[in-house]
Amino acid sequence: MALAADRRRLIAAVAAVAAVVALVVWGLASRGDSQELPQSQAPAATTSPHVSTPSATPSLTVSSSPTATPTTARQSAPPAFGPSTVKPQGEPQRVVVVSTSGKTLVDANLVPSRLDSKGVLAPPFGVAGWYAEKGWAKPGWPGASILAGHINRRSPKLQLDTFGHLTKVRTGDRITVIYTSGQTVTFTATRSQALSKKAVPADDSIWDASNPAPLLRLITCDPDTPVQGGHYKGNWVVWASLA
Repeated sequence: MALAADRRRLIAAVAAVAAVVALVVWGLASRGDSQELPQSQAPAATTSPHVSTPSATPSLTVSSSPTATPTTARQSAPPAFGPSTVKPQGEPQRVVVVSTSGKTLVDANLVPSRLDSKGVLAPPFGVAGWYAEKGWAKPGWPGASILAGHINRRSPKLQLDTFGHLTKVRTGDRITVIYTSGQTVTFTATRSQALSKKAVPADDSIWDASNPAPLLRLITCDPDTPVQGGHYKGNWVVWASLA
């Protein structure tokens, strides 16, 4: 059993290192945030379109480049949800991140995100994508579930997108995923930080698809890294475990 589990973890790790999920800044490149990766492999989020390994971190400010219109996190009372359910039924529909001080940092609709015919994973602007390819868990199910979103977009001016405040998430903040069934599952952020694109692909704690425990990872771009070739050079990742 131990050898089989180790083998599954190794396969998942290799798949993650070989995959790519790019988040490109709209308006700074000729295309939107996207990631090129082999269709036979599971992706890991990255902000570089030319890197063959996964990495994930959001970015918001850019040296010598336009910056997003500043906005503040929502101050209204955070939404109330029912009890947390492991292995919720239906499809993930919405994700809400609330800080320990009660501020709503993220409130975004969720859509399934899969690879297109060119092997590109590109969540739409205005929503967040949950990675729905075979072998990757839905939030609340065993394994690491991956949510990816944009930090900004141009529509028509540069402004924050759904994960625009993800870099403000801190340990202890609560992340709730609401399903179409009405069931919810709640996680607690255990780590939130910027990582280099070289560090993220090698971090097995992110791409832990075979973990028996339900885990959640949120990925976007790092606001404090420069843009090169239309892409932020850094990533931001939030790790979370069941509350």
